[in-house]
Amino acid sequence: MKLPTGIRAMGATSVLAILAFAAQPAWAAADLIVVNGDVRTVDPAKPKVQAFAVEDGKFTAIGTDEEIRALADGDTKVIDAGGKTITPGFIDGHTHLDFGVNMVTGVDLSYIPDKKTWLEKIKEADARLPKGAWLLGGGWDYTLGEGKLPTKEDIDAVVPDRVVMLRDIDFHSVWVNSKALEVGGVTAESEVPEGGQVVLNDKGEPSGILLERARDLIDKHMPEVSETERRQGLLETMKFANSLGITGVHDMGDLAGVHDYAAIAADKKMPLRVWYGFFEGDPKVIAGAVKDRDAVDKVMAESGEVEKKGPLLKLGYTKSVIDGVLSTRTAYLQEDYSDQHGWKGKPFTSKEELAAAIRASNENGFPTAVHAIGDGGVTLVLDAFAEAAVPRAQPNRIEHIEVVETDDVKRFKDLEVVASMQPNHATGTIGKYITERIGEEREPRAYVWHSMLDAGVPLVFGSDWPTSPLSPLTQINDAVFRESPFGLGDGPWHAEQAVNFDQALHAYTQAGADMTPWGAEIGSISVGKWADFVVIDGTLADPLDRSIRERKIEATYLAGNEVYRKP
Repeated sequence: MKLPTGIRAMGATSVLAILAFAAQPAWAAADLIVVNGDVRTVDPAKPKVQAFAVEDGKFTAIGTDEEIRALADGDTKVIDAGGKTITPGFIDGHTHLDFGVNMVTGVDLSYIPDKKTWLEKIKEADARLPKGAWLLGGGWDYTLGEGKLPTKEDIDAVVPDRVVMLRDIDFHSVWVNSKALEVGGVTAESEVPEGGQVVLNDKGEPSGILLERARDLIDKHMPEVSETERRQGLLETMKFANSLGITGVHDMGDLAGVHDYAAIAADKKMPLRVWYGFFEGDPKVIAGAVKDRDAVDKVMAESGEVEKKGPLLKLGYTKSVIDGVLSTRTAYLQEDYSDQHGWKGKPFTSKEELAAAIRASNENGFPTAVHAIGDGGVTLVLDAFAEAAVPRAQPNRIEHIEVVETDDVKRFKDLEVVASMQPNHATGTIGKYITERIGEEREPRAYVWHSMLDAGVPLVFGSDWPTSPLSPLTQINDAVFRESPFGLGDGPWHAEQAVNFDQALHAYTQAGADMTPWGAEIGSISVGKWADFVVIDGTLADPLDRSIRERKIEATYLAGNEVYRKP
């Protein structure tokens, strides 16, 4: 059996050392080696190396250039990284990929501060769409510009004859035109689900802003998209994620959505790994979803993809929502909003209903993720977990946690609840509304990433895209520097809660893997794991500096296969 060329040229002692190091059969030369890199492995045994080898889709060795070059033969592909930084593939701990499809096919207004440009983009999108199609998308943020909510008349002036429905940056409000209100039959007297509101103007008429589930009044009239179109849009969105270095997501949507992923996987087109959570609070529906989980598992087993690429898709957990957001004062606080006395928000469901959903989820093998932004919401969810959680393979988790009582941080640890947080949610509020909503006295309890780590709480980072940028590099920058992306505020905001680069990278890789059944298979550049890795288009400073803001992704690999290359 043939030894790799480099090993054949070495003495016996050196050969034995290399073989022991590589932990692979002597005759198995690597398919791929990457050398001359600034490799940040997220493996505590060897956190920073120069090179690694890949065979059959898995990392087979990590070490120095000399050690890894010795594992190549004439058939091995060699990549010289030129000193660029390489990390494990990023795992976004909180996304809604399906929600973001319309940002591509419709209109994307995120991070645009002025309404004039919004309307120009809306008009441009209208010109692209076929007659009768709804204009969807959004990402608008009224706090960046004139500081007041837009109106139906604003859209009517540019698109009066097509339904326009645009979600805000938080995904908790929609801005619509008069045509949309007409189609939905929305009036000042319309009944809306709990937590929703039809905002009225000074004439007592719908203003064009619908809060929370009031959007259901229009959503239910939305034309159906064909199955082919829906899945193609989802695939393109996954490829967009690849372009940002993402190889895995914890995606959250409706129960039917997981079957779209399964169909893409059956066609052998999955470019990333998906740990899927479905929105559901009804215990009976949750129990019934076990059949969906089994069906998805069957599709994956029959696809043959798992053997070649590792785990790609799992219907893994349930998702609940206990409150709204701080920007529209729908988050549930322990005490009144600082800028609206007599109002502290209210939970969207009772603790008893939430506990029933948690119990049903856990008993059926589903951990639960609960959206809780206000400190009142976080406490309520922790109480429900304490009452209803039962043993399960993967941990329960709380999403966002934008304000939290100091004593509740320790309860996360005691109850073995994961803190799933989004760095840009913090930086995006600096100089805008955070101080107005909660006051200076509560600020030290907002976005407490470092406090979670200090308390030994597992910390997972994600984007909550499309409510904030999908780019992990942007999110990591925000986690390390805690500065407004819009130049607002006065430098770092409560820098004591910032994390360093290594902590942020762990939260965007291995921590996300550890919340799934795949923690021993992905998440770090380690021997034996699937070779998911990202090449950044330059070398990151150590310690990290603000030059990260200029960096892009050069290439993304899933199981040793290139799924993205910068044009």
